Amino acid sequence: MNVAIILAGGKGERFGGEVPKQFVVLHGHRVMDYAIKAFEQHPGIDKIIIVVPANWKAEIAIEYPQHLVVLGGDTRRESSYNGLIACPEDTDKVLLHDAARPFLDYDTIQRVLDALKKYDAVDTAIAATDTIIEVKENIITDMPVRDFLYQGQTPQGFNYKVIRKAHESIFVETTDDIRLAIEMGIQCVSVAGSQFNFKITSSNDLYMAERVTQIIAVKTAEAPQLDGKKVLIFGGTGGIGSALREILRSQNADVTALGSEVDLTKDTLPESLTRDWDIIIHTAGIFIKKPFSELSVAEWDRVMAVNLRSAFLVAQLARKTMKQGGWLTFIGSSSSHRGRTSQSVYAASKAALNNLTQSLAAEFLDDNIKVNCINPPRTDTPMRHQAFPGENRDLLADPGHVAKDILKYCTGEETGHIVNLKYSTQFRAKR
Repeated sequence: MNVAIILAGGKGERFGGEVPKQFVVLHGHRVMDYAIKAFEQHPGIDKIIIVVPANWKAEIAIEYPQHLVVLGGDTRRESSYNGLIACPEDTDKVLLHDAARPFLDYDTIQRVLDALKKYDAVDTAIAATDTIIEVKENIITDMPVRDFLYQGQTPQGFNYKVIRKAHESIFVETTDDIRLAIEMGIQCVSVAGSQFNFKITSSNDLYMAERVTQIIAVKTAEAPQLDGKKVLIFGGTGGIGSALREILRSQNADVTALGSEVDLTKDTLPESLTRDWDIIIHTAGIFIKKPFSELSVAEWDRVMAVNLRSAFLVAQLARKTMKQGGWLTFIGSSSSHRGRTSQSVYAASKAALNNLTQSLAAEFLDDNIKVNCINPPRTDTPMRHQAFPGENRDLLADPGHVAKDILKYCTGEETGHIVNLKYSTQFRAKR
């Protein structure tokens, strides 16, 4: 049996708030919830143990009845040991993870599990990117060669019997379980971690975490199977919309793809659209490339109506028709996080769409409707060609590639995510 132990027993004294950092709410979920979810979704993890302070035990036990919740100790070492002795007798491998590292990913967990097939102690680490100096009383006393320096992260993985023996036979105080294995003479190896897998220890870290949840990277899983799903696409005859339609139809989804036959500048949507939907994708939009000084009020209102106000109408439709829950996906733009010359109204509408997504995601939780916004990069579409004639198409993203990434967010539990798609093939393209 493979067991994951979530270490959430700290008091968060360095964080400085009344609530320990692992229990702070980060976009609708506690910081610790993100790591728990990562382990829940990995098929290689058989059991999860959550170590918490005494005053949080009852509440967390109610929230996670499927997991074992145990009391932490006065130190990190004591909390680790409490988690270890709570493991089932048939535990083979154990992964210990800091609850204050919310952005643990599937691949990192897998690398640790793979390494444990050969080694008894595995650390997760990333290469140090800054020069490290040793300082004593403000005097630099050493500057180690950076080539051999790494920053340790979690999870740390162990053969269960080895790490339990280390805890029970090595009597040094440490904030790191891997040190106990080293002290016992166990060969410890490292596997690659992630720059996103940072630990929240201060309010500055929390700010960065908020930004990461807003611009979370694209899911690496393959496109989901959507056979039989009832899907409505606004803007389904354009470049990205057409690609979405073709992929969905190839998977035998029941697709309704709408184009200009629906006027998105009106105050209502056609009553005929009031039927059961599993997925609604809003990719419709218009682009006016014109200096602000030349824009008319009518042009401003038209762009806002199609790009933003219609999203309000589509969200109303989703809430009305997705009685059993579903997925509402908005398609934004890379312009949403940086306005550009002659694109003021377009960029403003797309930036507002990001914030609308996060607000709706919170409000639609009880309706079980997942709301996400996907911001594609510059894409090879007719709208793009019309606005930027003569542009090098080799620097534009393929609509089919973009559509596949969009569909990854039309199933699953993700909600409130603002996903900025970026492709290595576009590294020469200016943003």
